[in-house]
Amino acid sequence: MTVEQLGGGFVAVVTGVLSIVFAFEALRRCLLRLRGVSTTAELIRFRTAVAEDGDLLYYPVVAFTLPNGVEIETEGEGLSRPPHGTQEGDRTEVVYDPAAPSSIVLPSLLPGRLKTREILAWCVASITLGLVTYQVLVDAFDNGRRGDLSCRWPMRHQATVLL
Repeated sequence: MTVEQLGGGFVAVVTGVLSIVFAFEALRRCLLRLRGVSTTAELIRFRTAVAEDGDLLYYPVVAFTLPNGVEIETEGEGLSRPPHGTQEGDRTEVVYDPAAPSSIVLPSLLPGRLKTREILAWCVASITLGLVTYQVLVDAFDNGRRGDLSCRWPMRHQATVLL
């Protein structure tokens, strides 16, 4: 195995995994849009974490009650800063998936998360990364046959050129 094949294999694995992650995120948002239930939740706190670039992220932790009386406490997507004027104890809108109630979107804190445009962007990113993965694999493992169509499509008739 050559260095190009190892590098191509590594890039293919990374882009392939990202493609799958993006596809699942698009599916999750699409399912929330289609079957999500809206309710009111209480903002319990903001959990903080340090991002890879050193910036502080704020994850809103909310609690809400399902129609069957079960109380759910879960956290939403990370924010670069808490929304202005939002405090612990505030009431906020939550959209949750009845099949997985801990999967939520907070439209009041993160507007636009369930818009068609954003869901399509996740789909396009997933498809693009899938195509990049395919192309990297073809380039890395083509074994020098690039451009030689005879290895892919056998020709029935061969012409002889007389000089």
